[in-house]
Amino acid sequence: MKKIALMLMAACFAVVACEEEFVPHADFPPTQVTIPAVGTDEVPVAFDFSANAAWTATLVGENVVEWLSISPKKGEAGDASIKFTATANTDKENRTATLEITVAGLEPIQVPVVQLQKNAIDVNAEDAYTISFKGGTVEIEVGHNVDYTYEVSGEWLAEVKSKAYTTDRLTFSAPEQEVNAPARTATVTVYSELGVVKIVTVTQEAWSPIVWSKSLAELGATPGRVGIGAFGNYVAFTANGAAYLADAATGENVQAVPLPEGFVAGGVHVDDAGNLMVSSPDRTVSDGVGGQLQLFLVDPVTFAPTPLIDYNSANFYCTEMGNFRVKGDVTKDAVIAAYVCTGPGATYVLYWEVKNGVVAAPAYIALPDYSWDASTGVVAPAGATLADGFYCITYGADYDLFYYDGAEWAKTWESPASWMENFNCISTTEVNGTKYLGLTMSCHFNYDYTDIVVLDVTDPKAAKEVFKIQMNYHTTNEAGLTYSDIFIKGEDGKLAAYVIDPWMDAVEKYLFPLE
Repeated sequence: MKKIALMLMAACFAVVACEEEFVPHADFPPTQVTIPAVGTDEVPVAFDFSANAAWTATLVGENVVEWLSISPKKGEAGDASIKFTATANTDKENRTATLEITVAGLEPIQVPVVQLQKNAIDVNAEDAYTISFKGGTVEIEVGHNVDYTYEVSGEWLAEVKSKAYTTDRLTFSAPEQEVNAPARTATVTVYSELGVVKIVTVTQEAWSPIVWSKSLAELGATPGRVGIGAFGNYVAFTANGAAYLADAATGENVQAVPLPEGFVAGGVHVDDAGNLMVSSPDRTVSDGVGGQLQLFLVDPVTFAPTPLIDYNSANFYCTEMGNFRVKGDVTKDAVIAAYVCTGPGATYVLYWEVKNGVVAAPAYIALPDYSWDASTGVVAPAGATLADGFYCITYGADYDLFYYDGAEWAKTWESPASWMENFNCISTTEVNGTKYLGLTMSCHFNYDYTDIVVLDVTDPKAAKEVFKIQMNYHTTNEAGLTYSDIFIKGEDGKLAAYVIDPWMDAVEKYLFPLE
């Protein structure tokens, strides 16, 4: 009996030894679960795996229950498939979760889940922009999470950028327009795999500063030595010994200034306070009138001229004198300057200081170089006091602009002019705290090339060019005289320039926009 029992026990041990020991196992593909941005309504997404034991599944992630669910969440041993139900992703970034599967006897297995972002490209821009004729920039914001390209019709380059969703700022710049150039238009087209997203139109303004141009014939005047100034609603000018007023806005409604019989007007001048003055023509000792140089204040109602300056060349020997310039208020404090020449290579600033409406005796400052008459040299006060100094341009100094600070003359602007240029006038003004100087330049033998130059002289020792444009020009007058004038002043935040062209047959108005 004992023998039978031992045999039975041995048989039992043999059966146990023959059975395999159970080892939990699961087979997962080495991948992540990727869900399209549109969700799972159109494209079902499943995750397949196998396990030899029961399993459970859960989703882990911030706010995951709001957009993602799974089914089933548990199962028995064998092949398994978990189906994902996801809403559409309307965000421009991927959203993520983790599928955590626990098989009995194993550590939890984590599978990353990614729902792709909504492909998007957003262009934050107006449909159209306008750039000043002076040039400028346009900035277009492009938010994107897809590759995109932009193309520009016109003169700008295009490039391609590719990156995760971000915001780019595309900046386009335009150079300054040429004078009298027409307006020009370019388009910026932004597109991607989603198609054309935005077309932005950029227009650069035309650069045409001229407001009006009137020939002297239209104004009832004839060419001759000239001057120009503006005050209130009027532009005043002289031509061939007579003085006229016209509407400053249009150049129309011209009327003659009823000066006394026999009075010959040379130039017209307007000071900073709007006082109108008329000067006698530039003089020489051999002109038959004894070299007399006069400046008159004109009554704004009666037009009666009151002498301010009556100067004879005998007071300070000179062969040429003229080209008055005035700064300040001649009824209070001002500085008046004229150009005088005492002989070859000897030229001076002739100036008068005005205090409380009283004109002092003239004084003199030698110029840095010479001109032989008042049509080839000009001096101008820089301000209403002598401490402000003077500007000058002379023939012998290659028509560079010089500034006198009370001690010495120094070049403040180098002329681009070539041989035989005429710089016949200087006018200064101040607008919004910036000081400007305007002048005209022209070539003796080709008056098609006649420029208006505007400088920033806030620092009088370091003038900076602001504008340089070619003014209009007209048919050559018979006398062929080479004398022009300019007057600048602020008008409605812009810089107005009134000019008489070098052929002295047209009066013109220009408006320059200021920064």
